[in-house]
Amino acid sequence: MQPLKLIKSDPEKPDEDTNGEVKEKFPDTNKKPNKMVQLRQKLKHQRIVKKEFQKGMKEQGKKPKLLKQTSAILPFVQLHDEYILLKEGVMDIFQVQTKNIHALNDADLNYLLLNRAQFLRSYFRSFKEVILNFPTNTEVQRAYWLKKQQQAKNPSRLKYIDQKLFEFEYLERERYNREFFMFIYADDKEELEDRKSDCMQGMQSSFPLQRLSKNKKEQILFLLNNQNTQL
Repeated sequence: MQPLKLIKSDPEKPDEDTNGEVKEKFPDTNKKPNKMVQLRQKLKHQRIVKKEFQKGMKEQGKKPKLLKQTSAILPFVQLHDEYILLKEGVMDIFQVQTKNIHALNDADLNYLLLNRAQFLRSYFRSFKEVILNFPTNTEVQRAYWLKKQQQAKNPSRLKYIDQKLFEFEYLERERYNREFFMFIYADDKEELEDRKSDCMQGMQSSFPLQRLSKNKKEQILFLLNNQNTQL
């Protein structure tokens, strides 16, 4: 009896089943497509849907709805020296002069809080208090030392002045002050003047209000609506 021999199949020939029929090889359809191919197909589908939507709107004689712009969302219309014109009414901004309550004794602290509570009970109209971080302003100090620099002739004195100017520039670049502001609202300018007078009189004994320049108000509105941006 002869031993059995292992017969190797030819890889180039098509597979045959037990009945002698030839089996054709097909690509594996269960294999997942490439991610880049899926992304291109998705973008292509989105472009097709967008074109069909625009075509349908054009046939109906309607314009596609666009996203609202910033000017359409913000309530501010125009900035004046004495007031800020809104889409509905007017407003003005005052700076609140803060006090170090940790340095006050109990009697002064209670007097301060009672005056503050009295104002909140008496003034029932619309207002808002806003807290913002502003860069340190050393313009007055720098102007003083720049004037001294022009007058100085001693090298040691000039070196000291340069050091002071460098410190002020560093403070303006790295240091921020927390400032408090009060927004007062009204329906028209005449009513706004009355409310501003009431607020200034009511806050005089606790945290007095200080008028602001037009430039300062513009900076406040800019920081309020662009909180990730520096001045």
